[in-house]
Amino acid sequence: MIDEPFRRWLARHAAAPVPLLHRLGVTPNGLSAAGLLLALVATALVVRGAVIPGVLVWLASRLADAYDGMLARHGNSSSLFGAYLDLTLDMLAYAAMACAFAYITPADRMLWLLVLTGYILAITTTLALSSLAERADRQLGGNRSIQFTPGLAEAGETNMVYVALAVIPTYSRTILVVWTGLLFATMLQRTALARRILRS
Repeated sequence: MIDEPFRRWLARHAAAPVPLLHRLGVTPNGLSAAGLLLALVATALVVRGAVIPGVLVWLASRLADAYDGMLARHGNSSSLFGAYLDLTLDMLAYAAMACAFAYITPADRMLWLLVLTGYILAITTTLALSSLAERADRQLGGNRSIQFTPGLAEAGETNMVYVALAVIPTYSRTILVVWTGLLFATMLQRTALARRILRS
């Protein structure tokens, strides 16, 4: 829900590092890999019980993920493989972080299984809709290689959930119940959109 507005804001007001990264020879795929590495460091910190430092490193990893596409467009080096790699590494990062939280909160593990199921459904519905919309010659908007549709639960909301879990862990169960509901609502939202634009 907040991903596209944040991406536009970042491109307009915080793009200064992009030319520097380009001059230093950093590649978009390298930046995607760096984002994954930071996410795995964040995962390790959470597993060790350092949740707030772990979430801070996680946010840094997501910032790297936001800049890889900007770097690709700046250097005119966008590629379909880059889009594939970016999404694949992102899902590995999100799954690893969810497993880390599940590890340190045994009482909430069933909820974390539902969260992981929600992640699978959210990404499956957006990828299926993107692929089929392209075949139907329907544009979903945005300038990304894969057409993502807005949803109630996206990357930005995921970051907010992890911050909330770090800051107010006593409310973790409530946070996870709400988050699971939003993930499943996003699946239904995209299914309704698919039914509307793919029926013809």
